[in-house]
Amino acid sequence: MSLSVVIPLYNKEDYIEEALASLARQTHLPHEVIVVDDASTDDGAARAESGLRRLAQRGVARTELLRLPVNGGPSAARNRGLERAAGTVLAFLDADDRWRDDCCSEILRCMQGHALELLVLGFDAPSHGDYFPDMDALRDEVVPLEGALHRLPRVTASASHLDFFMGRASNVAVRRGAIGEERFVEGRHVNENIDFWYRVAKSIVKGGGATVPVGLLAEPVIRYRILPDSLSHRRCQDWRQLQIPPSLERFRHSDDADDRRLCRTLGRRWLTFAMESLPDQAQRDAFCGAHGALLTHFDIDLPLLWRAA
Repeated sequence: MSLSVVIPLYNKEDYIEEALASLARQTHLPHEVIVVDDASTDDGAARAESGLRRLAQRGVARTELLRLPVNGGPSAARNRGLERAAGTVLAFLDADDRWRDDCCSEILRCMQGHALELLVLGFDAPSHGDYFPDMDALRDEVVPLEGALHRLPRVTASASHLDFFMGRASNVAVRRGAIGEERFVEGRHVNENIDFWYRVAKSIVKGGGATVPVGLLAEPVIRYRILPDSLSHRRCQDWRQLQIPPSLERFRHSDDADDRRLCRTLGRRWLTFAMESLPDQAQRDAFCGAHGALLTHFDIDLPLLWRAA
């Protein structure tokens, strides 16, 4: 079993070397590391090239810096990377995050030892007091396997749990064959990770047997960095900047209970973010006017003003 790591990169010159250095410190090196530079305008690509050379010297079998001619967003970079990856297991690492020294070995040990197709990884962001998973909140979602490793017998239902994150901090490893033809939705930056991994999980559940081969490693093997200019911390000046989460469009006409629960959870988060980030009531009114029908379709309550209307 071999692990490919794909790192999408855009203007992260201050962090990419640290991300690559965390891979060089792995107790079990990945087989392959691919950095996909999404037309950065800073020195990130050059620093990535230097870091990849050090990884090759350290013993990583294959390294590549793939330069995209135009900026297409993180989903496009992830897609180009996964299409190039040759390992039997694929994981993504964000350019501003780091892996714990045993992350690679834990991924391979857990997936090989328990025949897992997909493994959700724990992470922490100490500067914000943020961490995942909270096992007290998720105790009804898991079945213990060994130590910090658990099985997720109802992963598509768990995806809608408020305390479950599959895709945040790129915290998923998957067997390459389980991805099939699934790809990240390009040009979108709202919950596109969740949408992709949910579809992959659905295909695994559909094609599996009585035991769902999906696990959760309840240890923080990823050090997650929350930057002040990240999307979740930006204020939007125009409601049109708030893209519809792709799952809400994809599953609008689905009768599947898990699909609808996921859309309800994502829709509520999207609405809350809009109400908190838009600058004035006129913008909030415009957002509700444009998207109210979609939100209420998933039984999401609008603000009182709009419910009365």
